[in-house]
Amino acid sequence: MVTTPKVSLIIPVYNKAPFLRRCLDSIEPVEGLEVILIDDHSTDGSDKICAKYVDKFQVLCFRKKNHGVSNARNYGISKAKGDYIAFLDADDEYLPGTTATLVKMAGNEMSHNIIQFGHYLCDMGFWGGRYMKVVNRGWYDLVDTPKNNWVLVWNKLYKREFLLKHNIKFDETITFGEDEMFNVECLIANKGMWCVRKPLLNHHLDDHDSICRGGLCLEWLQQLDKMLKDKMQSTTDMEAKQWLSHEIAKHQRSKTFRKFGFVGEPVENRGHYDVVYMVKDTPENEELRYSLRSLYENFPHNKVVFCGGKPNGLKPDLHIRIKQDQPTKWENVRKMLRKIADDDRITEDFWLFNDDFFVLEPKPENIPPYYDKDILTMIRRTEKGFGRPIAWTHRLRNLMNTLKANGLPTLNYAVHKPMLMNRKKLKEVLDKFPDEPMVRALYGNYYKLDGLDSPDMKVRVQNYDLSRVAKWDYVSTQDDSFESGNIGRWLRDKFPAKSRFEL
Repeated sequence: MVTTPKVSLIIPVYNKAPFLRRCLDSIEPVEGLEVILIDDHSTDGSDKICAKYVDKFQVLCFRKKNHGVSNARNYGISKAKGDYIAFLDADDEYLPGTTATLVKMAGNEMSHNIIQFGHYLCDMGFWGGRYMKVVNRGWYDLVDTPKNNWVLVWNKLYKREFLLKHNIKFDETITFGEDEMFNVECLIANKGMWCVRKPLLNHHLDDHDSICRGGLCLEWLQQLDKMLKDKMQSTTDMEAKQWLSHEIAKHQRSKTFRKFGFVGEPVENRGHYDVVYMVKDTPENEELRYSLRSLYENFPHNKVVFCGGKPNGLKPDLHIRIKQDQPTKWENVRKMLRKIADDDRITEDFWLFNDDFFVLEPKPENIPPYYDKDILTMIRRTEKGFGRPIAWTHRLRNLMNTLKANGLPTLNYAVHKPMLMNRKKLKEVLDKFPDEPMVRALYGNYYKLDGLDSPDMKVRVQNYDLSRVAKWDYVSTQDDSFESGNIGRWLRDKFPAKSRFEL
């Protein structure tokens, strides 16, 4: 009785005679393993080497016209019978015990659709040895894919049923990046992958005829860039869009793309601005965690920058460390804004966020500024609410007097919503008014921003009328209203999925 193999190992072969025996000798015959050799019409005797290994273990050997590695792999997938599929390059080799380990992983009832394992990079010429590439064991969400290792196909097991269900194949129209585009389809369909730490393979870099080490050209890089952008535009999944946007930006900054003179769209000109958070200097900040989730889901952006603290478990694209040692929070804000204005790593125009801002609905980047009536109205509200002037009342009066003395309007722009600023303009305001700490309202009035009158979005109470919040596009919370109030529970339910900014 013929049993269905657990793993189908597909090896495309084209003119790999100097390395092929090393590869095939490393494959230990085990029950449940099917080996499929696809000779892509080699001319160096590789086909004769393949023929000698047919009787060694359960090997299917096919010789076909040369149509490239993607065509060969797709042909192998069509012939495979295993529950899982693995790919091995003909110039690489498995470590002892690997085939048994792969079959065991494939036989696990809890096995995932995609399983990535560790490997060694081997290059006697460059490193003089080998270098281990592994990740920690466990599940990795789409936004947490392990650096560059996710693009590879020879360090993974793929469930065959999963590939067939989603009709995932290698793109035979491209010469470079076919592995990456294959895995883009896999990871988007699967929302991530499972990783094991154990290295199972030596990836050799001694074949200097390989495309990655000899034949790369600008045209192929441009083609890959376009395909990633086309995929980003066509997908309706917001998480996938954000992930692809991040990966495209990584390519454009990479040494490989720069080496070949790639002139892509600069990260800063992709139609989005940086989002800059002013972050409290605390070890934990759950409000910020969920604010980032809301941003990730609903707000187009370029980089995310933390100015101030960096709470545990969160990873911005850029962190500007600021010691918050001023007498009041307003002076600390002014100090942070000065750093932001002077930092050329931030886009010239940027969105200013507090770490307790939440974007409730998908928003474009052409939203207008907001203000909440006249500052005098705010002063009267504070006096009415507290029955006496408080520190905020005095700050507002000082600001109103400063604005009036300079012939400026006196609108209140501190309504706890995002504000679009320009670094050069911000620097001008900071230089012109060195003693005024309430910078956002000063900025809006100095440049006479023509915005929309909007009530304050800050929720300060434990039990708030959530039917009102459901109509808003933004909301802001306080520590206690988020931690123990119904608004906090509502926000946590609304944004359950991790963002790419979480460790």
